[in-house]
Amino acid sequence: MRTEITTPEGTGRTAAGWWPLAAIALAVFMLMLDATVVTVALPDLGRDLHAGLDGLQWAMNAYTLAMAAFQLTAGSLADRLGRRRTFLAGVVAFAVSSLACGLATALPVLIAARVVQGLAGALMFATTLALIAQCYDGRDRGIALGVRGTVAGLAVVLGPVAGGALVSGFGWRWIFLINLPVAALTLALAHRSLPRREHLEVRRLDLAGPVLLAITLVLLVLALLRGADDVRLYGGSAAGAVAFLLLQRRRREPMLDLTLFRSRVFTGTQVGSFTVQASVFALLIYLSVYFQEHEHYTALRTGLAFLPLVVPILLAGPLAGAVMDRMPKGALVAGALASLTTGIALMDAHLTTGLIVAGFGCGVALPVLGGLAVDIPDERHLGMASGVNNTVLQVGISVGIAVYGAVLGAGAPSHADLGRLFSLGAAIALTGAVLTAIMLRGRSR
Repeated sequence: MRTEITTPEGTGRTAAGWWPLAAIALAVFMLMLDATVVTVALPDLGRDLHAGLDGLQWAMNAYTLAMAAFQLTAGSLADRLGRRRTFLAGVVAFAVSSLACGLATALPVLIAARVVQGLAGALMFATTLALIAQCYDGRDRGIALGVRGTVAGLAVVLGPVAGGALVSGFGWRWIFLINLPVAALTLALAHRSLPRREHLEVRRLDLAGPVLLAITLVLLVLALLRGADDVRLYGGSAAGAVAFLLLQRRRREPMLDLTLFRSRVFTGTQVGSFTVQASVFALLIYLSVYFQEHEHYTALRTGLAFLPLVVPILLAGPLAGAVMDRMPKGALVAGALASLTTGIALMDAHLTTGLIVAGFGCGVALPVLGGLAVDIPDERHLGMASGVNNTVLQVGISVGIAVYGAVLGAGAPSHADLGRLFSLGAAIALTGAVLTAIMLRGRSR
């Protein structure tokens, strides 16, 4: 059933100017930063909470997997309750859970708070693309998508350097407590500027779906980390995936409408998004460990070493967003993923050059893929489409980290190990580039 909600002082589609984008960009930066900011704080966390590396890894995985598992439900929830309401609720919950993380005195408490943080992040992240599509049209939408993609990429890359600066200056708790003023500003901007008039679809929520999806993803990550040692984990993950898909097919109002994937463009968009995350962004953790363990970089210097990747993302993202409505999107994505593949392949011989080339590919690919993800005919499914894309982004980085970790094994990577990881990353990027190009073939606008 379709309905419309509105409150007094409703805003028009573009009446608030760029203020909605400011709120969205702040939220995206905060969410993506928290995915990688923990990496440089793990030694301090371990000492204070008396935890080993195996347990500390879940301080990272709990966040990304919870966000991935709840993305689709959050997108459907936004379609049902309103994207503005869902976004605002997510901001408040994220602030509260960040406070709980910062005050944690035991590892189980921290992990539990990180799960809640991931669930709250899903409420915000699942609505960002849909809110942009709702607030902006034409060239403005392209610019907004470019900004969102650029901010997301920058936050992931800047996570280690921001974490290093905070840990060095104030202690590890501040990597979480710093979210409080950012969340307060985001809440103020969003409450004032996000549109209050929306077309909603009232339907039942699928609560079993996210549970099955979470089981599938956790077992898959565990299986990849352990390699071929325990086939039961792979079997359990496969069984969870089958059960999830069967459940979605049987539901009259599923959290994931499988008909979305009848579109070759929509499916190709998800393949491309997964490729970017799994190939290059998952590498950052291992590069960070290599810099600190073998090159003896400080956390701050490690972050600065990623500037050759950051700067091209910063420059290419807005440019891609500005021209994406005037150029064939399929060709833009294909060229961007080719640049990404080339850049990763170059990293073994010349890391700086490879980072620059890969960064340019990421900067172009992310906003264009983000735009294609919500370029669907039925506006009522914008939240769901946005949720699918954001789930794929989170799953991509989690799976990429697990695959690289399985190849690397225990211990910090050596220079020779990095060469193996770069070869694997280039293979992932090339495979994804070819598949995406085939699926987006003929997509002119």
